[in-house]
Amino acid sequence: MKTKLVGISLLAAIAAVPTAHAQGLGDRIEVGIFGQYTRLDTDLRMKQDIIGGGGRIGMSVYKWLGVEGDINVGRTEALRNPFETITYRPFRGLATLTIPVTSSKKTSLILGAGYLNSVFAGRATANEYEDGFSALAGLKICGSGKWGARFDGVYDNNPSPNEQELDGTSSNMGFRLGFTYALRGACAAAGTPFDWALRIDPASATVNRGTDRQFALSAAETSARPIELRNVQNLTCSSSDASVATVDNTGKVTAVKAGTATITCRGTVKKLERSVQSTVTVPAPDWTLTLSPSSGSTDVGKTLSFTSKATDADNVDLGAITWTSANNSIASVNNGTVTCNAAGTTTITVSKTAHGATKTQQATVECKALPAARVAFDTTLFSFDRAVVLKAGNDTLKVIVDVMKANPSIRISIEGHTDWYGSEAYNNKLAKSRAEAVYKQLLKVAGTDADAIKGRVVWSSFGEQCILVRDGDTEQEPPPANRSRISDANRRAQAANRRVEIWQQLDGQNAPTSCRSEGERSGRRSFGDLK
Repeated sequence: MKTKLVGISLLAAIAAVPTAHAQGLGDRIEVGIFGQYTRLDTDLRMKQDIIGGGGRIGMSVYKWLGVEGDINVGRTEALRNPFETITYRPFRGLATLTIPVTSSKKTSLILGAGYLNSVFAGRATANEYEDGFSALAGLKICGSGKWGARFDGVYDNNPSPNEQELDGTSSNMGFRLGFTYALRGACAAAGTPFDWALRIDPASATVNRGTDRQFALSAAETSARPIELRNVQNLTCSSSDASVATVDNTGKVTAVKAGTATITCRGTVKKLERSVQSTVTVPAPDWTLTLSPSSGSTDVGKTLSFTSKATDADNVDLGAITWTSANNSIASVNNGTVTCNAAGTTTITVSKTAHGATKTQQATVECKALPAARVAFDTTLFSFDRAVVLKAGNDTLKVIVDVMKANPSIRISIEGHTDWYGSEAYNNKLAKSRAEAVYKQLLKVAGTDADAIKGRVVWSSFGEQCILVRDGDTEQEPPPANRSRISDANRRAQAANRRVEIWQQLDGQNAPTSCRSEGERSGRRSFGDLK
């Protein structure tokens, strides 16, 4: 019978903790002492009231489940002959269930059931030990640490006590009061630790410059239980960039200028500081870029004026603008002043980056080519068989220098020629001397501006290749060695061929290698017309 009771009791204890996993096993170990009043069953034929004390030890197994063992000791007397003194010493091994009854987990209801071994030491009858079942219901009240108090009621049942008939039973009741101490862990059952969160709504928002937006702050425990903001200590809000947006401690945001800022609010509850963030975007204000006029044209060497301005919605000037030309060789630009460098059409572009956006405007510029200008020295420029610039030619060079100083883009070509009298070799040399003489005299007339001008001048000679006037006697073959034998009439007839021509080079190329065509000579004008 004893073996069966022990087995059944152990099975009941195991059934009460079917999932005793490693989690929580031994996390809390408690010991305790208690005083106990026991009321014995009258069928045991002993004095019913026993005052004694005892001790217990318990351990957590899984979550709220645990195991506990206790023993208590008390004295009584038999009520039949020989009326011996008996020491009552029951031992209990129980499976327990701890149920917290307060949110702090400091007060718990304890229920237990399991094996009972009652010892009646000193009993005159045979077999001092009896097996049975025991049940427990109690209340544990914990302090803030490891100490606590226990109030328990105990019910013991012995299915077959030795003092009775074989089919008899006995039931004993006990009440105990004691203290408990946690050797490991805390007295109170481990619950979910307190935590909380601070929230801000919305998590991101767009706020226009110069306006306010109230962000909603709230707080709650992790269990979703709300926390009033007045209970949040040191609640503050700050902006990562106050030049973009500012914020007060209530979450009111003021947009200052275009950009992005992070709003951070933080506070403390029960010494736990928590924070929350929201992103504020201040969009760029609308702005415009203008360019006037939209097109323009002028002659090569002259300038055009354009104006451009970038302003925002409040008509505030946004500052400097970038000017560029699609082809600087045709037209260059400097802060709105366009200079035509060569014939052609190009595009002037203005651009501006402001408030995170880039805008552009364009204008078309046409640079018109000037008709080629030609100055031919007349018969007074060069005497027959000479390469000396005369006064009339010197006056013409002064005009050309003035034009070149006023128009830095103008280039010229100096080209020497002779009449048809003389050998080809002689005339080539004479034409070269005349062109060189004009070049040197031009630089002399330019004076201090000579260095700025000479890089824009090329010169060449053609001898007698480019005859304009065919009056007078034709050249004898071979030409006479003595040129003084050529008559004055023939010299006058050929005077127009003894010349140096000065041409405006529109294309900037080197000196020509052949005679000017009739098309080039038509429609020409003097350098004086370019002033």
